[in-house]
Amino acid sequence: MSSLSRKQKEIGLIVVSSLFCLAMIAYSYFTFYSPKKESLAVAETTLTTDRQVLFALEQQLADQPEIPVVSSLELQKKVPVDPLTELVLLQIEKAEVVSQSLVQSVSFTEGPFVIEAPPEGVETLQELLVSLSIETPTYSTLESFIAELERLDRILIIDSIQFSSSGEVTTVDQEDEKLQLTLTFSAFYRPDLTELLEEGPKVDTPAPADKVNPLPANNGIDSGEVVVPSEKETTNIDGQTAGNDAEGETRSESNSVTSNFETQTYTVQPGDTLYSISVKYYGDRSGEELIKEANGLKTDKVLANSTLIIPK
Repeated sequence: MSSLSRKQKEIGLIVVSSLFCLAMIAYSYFTFYSPKKESLAVAETTLTTDRQVLFALEQQLADQPEIPVVSSLELQKKVPVDPLTELVLLQIEKAEVVSQSLVQSVSFTEGPFVIEAPPEGVETLQELLVSLSIETPTYSTLESFIAELERLDRILIIDSIQFSSSGEVTTVDQEDEKLQLTLTFSAFYRPDLTELLEEGPKVDTPAPADKVNPLPANNGIDSGEVVVPSEKETTNIDGQTAGNDAEGETRSESNSVTSNFETQTYTVQPGDTLYSISVKYYGDRSGEELIKEANGLKTDKVLANSTLIIPK
């Protein structure tokens, strides 16, 4: 009885193996699968909630009116980022003309402006202190001067006015002397707001007049300077010099230039340069190379009293 048949042993082994597999499956289910399933359900619930919140926020944002982007230009007209001493100086000149006064001297001083109880974000306010020496006919013209200064959109504070007088007028025929005074006022700026620098007020300056610089450069030899030939030299149509040899015969060194376009001629005057001739006929310096090519010039120098071919 103690001995089992082979078939019984196989059946017993199969039963034990099945029980072990069931135990492993149950362990894996409760240890790994079930917690992951619960975590996935919680994540899906959270995702659904977040989607609902996002949809509600998008709907709320769509219902709000669009906020326009506002430039800081109007604020910087009162307190700019830069000192803008140029604008202040232009206003001083305007006040000088309007009030018929004479500004004898102007000085600018930049420095920090101390505020006892500064509001939030205004700890770095800078002061532009302007001091003027003025000669004005009457007190009325002085009032006009100050009124014109205050027309500037920028915040200005008149700090002090100091008079100097030659004395009391005692006779009718005594000539009225003009008032001599020193006027000091302050303007303010915020150099820390560098991100708003491009939005600040600009100085209204005229366009360049394209003037020709009359002063020599490069140690007195300017590019395109006129070379005055000596008495023994003559000029040909190509702008080259020709000298007299020992036998009195003239030898010319000219380059023949052929042109397939219409031309005109110009006699170089003292003081002319290749640049000025180009501006005269072409409006800018774009004609310099055309003139050099048409006349076989290797440099920008032109000879006074020579004749140049000007291509049309």
